[in-house]
Amino acid sequence: MPLVPASWHRMQKPAATVLTLAAASLGGAVFAFFGLPAAWLAGALVAVSGLALAGVPVHVPDLLRRVIFVVLGISLGAAVTPETVAGIRTWPITLAMLILSLPVTMGAVMLYLRYVSGWNFRETLYASAPGALSAVLAMAAEAKVDVRQVAFAQTVRVFFLIAALPGLLLAAGLSPSAGIVPPASGTDFGALNDILIMIAAGIASALLAERLGLPGGLMIGPMIVNALLHGSGYVQASVPQIFLVVSFVVLGAFTGARFLGTTVSMIRRLLIDSIGAFVVALVVCVLFALAAAWLAGEDTAKTIVAFAPGGLEAMTILAFLIGLDPAFVGAHHLARFVLIALVLPFAARAIFGKAAAAPPKPKAAKRKRPVTAGRRRQGR
Repeated sequence: MPLVPASWHRMQKPAATVLTLAAASLGGAVFAFFGLPAAWLAGALVAVSGLALAGVPVHVPDLLRRVIFVVLGISLGAAVTPETVAGIRTWPITLAMLILSLPVTMGAVMLYLRYVSGWNFRETLYASAPGALSAVLAMAAEAKVDVRQVAFAQTVRVFFLIAALPGLLLAAGLSPSAGIVPPASGTDFGALNDILIMIAAGIASALLAERLGLPGGLMIGPMIVNALLHGSGYVQASVPQIFLVVSFVVLGAFTGARFLGTTVSMIRRLLIDSIGAFVVALVVCVLFALAAAWLAGEDTAKTIVAFAPGGLEAMTILAFLIGLDPAFVGAHHLARFVLIALVLPFAARAIFGKAAAAPPKPKAAKRKRPVTAGRRRQGR
């Protein structure tokens, strides 16, 4: 029995967009009213995910997604301070630990999905990658594995990280790092000249980074340029709070919309498997993060978020939203994104052979022998 009327499935994209953004705004407002961590992002994600799983057409225009990534990139860069730049000397230690954690995390998740959940071994490789969702899905599609399984496991992981990680950090008594101001507390937007420089540099760097093919370029480009401007003290402006709230709502809606088209049978079959894989990945990543924080003398909370098995954009934005160092978190997730994108194709080929690197060639159609008059008489 369908959960929504059949007429809803014929909803046009403008109406679906309005419904999606309204539900996301309501979900964010409810979470904010109850004072939950990362309220506008997590609330929008939960609300839109619920609509998508119920079969309601949800839609976020790609142009809107691109715009909010640029806005968020500018905001992330603006959170960098000269004190942040001074702490970069400890990053090589944590980056080295992050690289070591990658094969261990993927191996543990692969073993869980293969021997506990009974997945095919080929799907486990792509489902175990802790990040780089777009690149992983593209490689999975090329390798002819079940992309729905991979996408569901990856999306569930991001969903739980956004919805649950801030609360888990709070419950564990891990407070944000000093020197990083959560967006809700900032009211000084800076001089008009600084704002214009910040916006112009952000837009130009976003277009350039995307042109160069930088992972998450629309967000990473503005973040890097504005981090340099703010970290050097040349620019001190910040993005107004209302733009941040809107961006968080849109990002939550966009992430939740990925569940559209997921059937009840698929949910029942994959949800427990995906949750188990998420728990395995999170445990391994947290253990490595704790070791890295101890070795480098870094803040535990921001190191956990930097090591968390989530997407580049989502985790960097989450760090900023809960008052952690977005430059530190973004640098680590960018490094892991690049590493996964570069190494995973070679790992797949080494494990599965050439079939993992390229789709199999279609079989040539058998040529039919012409039916001659003699063969017709024999058939008689």
